[in-house]
Amino acid sequence: MTQFTDDQLAEYLTTLELADVPAALVRRDLTLTDDTEQGLVDAGSLVSFVAGLSKQTKADVLNSTLLAQLAANKAYDRENDTDNWYKKYREVLENIGWVISEFKFTKYQASGTTLQIKKVVLELLAAIMSENPLAVTKATLDAVESLGDGDDRVALFSSNSSNSSSGNFQVAAVVEDKKTPTMMIGAFYFKSNDVKVNFLWAHFQTSNTSLYQGTQTLTLDEDVYARVRQQIIDKLGERATQYIADLDI
Repeated sequence: MTQFTDDQLAEYLTTLELADVPAALVRRDLTLTDDTEQGLVDAGSLVSFVAGLSKQTKADVLNSTLLAQLAANKAYDRENDTDNWYKKYREVLENIGWVISEFKFTKYQASGTTLQIKKVVLELLAAIMSENPLAVTKATLDAVESLGDGDDRVALFSSNSSNSSSGNFQVAAVVEDKKTPTMMIGAFYFKSNDVKVNFLWAHFQTSNTSLYQGTQTLTLDEDVYARVRQQIIDKLGERATQYIADLDI
């Protein structure tokens, strides 16, 4: 991670370009709660919080990952230039306080004629998550599925993570490890025929689908993030209410 002075970090954020906001996005009422489990749509990510986290920690995670997504969206095509997209995503997160190693992807080897992406996600995350965060993540995925294709939160996630032939999304759970916010994240991208809004729980023909996956465990240096928290809030502005939506879990 590049070590910036306060002035350099402020300049980095000032000059960081974010993707334009689609006219269809509207402001949403969002209530973050202390100590309770929550699951949320955060643009093209689904983020789950175990019980015991503060509202401040939740806001910091959601705002920082939203900033990284929107900056990467501005710099590179999210669905079609995924390698460079993830490099930019990682750069932003690292510069604002997340400790992270490189995202490395492997191709998912399907054993049958069809695959369901939701099932693949849970299988992968089971390797890095303990029972509690995995259960909260499953509840978040189930909540999205239960909403149905017509819900605007499903549309928010789908439109920010996929197009008609490919997708690039993240599923994460956040805990505190020795009072340090820690995010376990699965990163995925795929290509297939006729990708629908319900791609998470749809079944794809394996012969027409390629899916790549990777996991990371990130920790947040709160001393670094505290230096930029307000600047990030100001830079996101209304985006934080347009791209983030609560789910019932």
